[in-house]
Amino acid sequence: MTDDDDTFTVTMSGGATARGDLPDPSAMSVHLDPRLVGDTVRGKEMFAGAVEQQHAAMSAYAAALDAADGDVTAPAVQDAATALHEALQFLPIAHTVYAGVGFPSARSDGAARRTAPAAPAPARGERGLGVHPDVLTAISGDTSQRWGLAGEEDLPLAVEIVLATDPDPQVRSAFLSGLTRSRSVVLLMEARETDPDVLSQLAEQGYASPERKYPLRLAYLVHRELDGLYELLGFDDATVARAKARWLRAQEHDEHVTVGDALREIGAIS
Repeated sequence: MTDDDDTFTVTMSGGATARGDLPDPSAMSVHLDPRLVGDTVRGKEMFAGAVEQQHAAMSAYAAALDAADGDVTAPAVQDAATALHEALQFLPIAHTVYAGVGFPSARSDGAARRTAPAAPAPARGERGLGVHPDVLTAISGDTSQRWGLAGEEDLPLAVEIVLATDPDPQVRSAFLSGLTRSRSVVLLMEARETDPDVLSQLAEQGYASPERKYPLRLAYLVHRELDGLYELLGFDDATVARAKARWLRAQEHDEHVTVGDALREIGAIS
């Protein structure tokens, strides 16, 4: 599907497919033209609405599959899967307007690394309906199942969003312990999170916003917790090299300098 706007271009796989013949939503990607998107207020509203729409669609899918006793070929289940796929398609467009950057594609290495949850297990054919097998566990698994899933890496985007907004703060905390969290989902958590301990942990995520990263003590962080910040700020290679050299000095002398003060000191930010 391609959507052309005065400001940006979005390209995604999928779209306009018949019921029951949907691709895996984790295969979606978005590509921006060189122009940036500036309407962040409108974009934030769009992104929040898209997330709520996706939550509703995932819950409806889980309910339809449960009512059909796991029969993924049932018309009601296929309709619910179609609605879920359509909800997923809107997220990249909303995020693009919100953040002015392309939506990161989710990655998945398949179901072989996963163990079957005690909750109703999805059939293999479910992937053909465009729904990842971990979606049901993320929505309706018990606390231990959701907690275990939250600690895995390279989760599909739909699963990331469910776990990032899980009602249990321990599950959200486990999710933040991962190394491969999407920039879009970190932004989502920043907008929605209320637990102080999870918010403190969120600041250490690589893609945490500069406002959350700047007050942290530079010497306490590792490179993977700073690389996302350099990317968000658009640093070139020379600026990144200066920032890393400043980090090394802070480590060697156990300095109390904050991230923001250190970057201002080397002229990387104003």
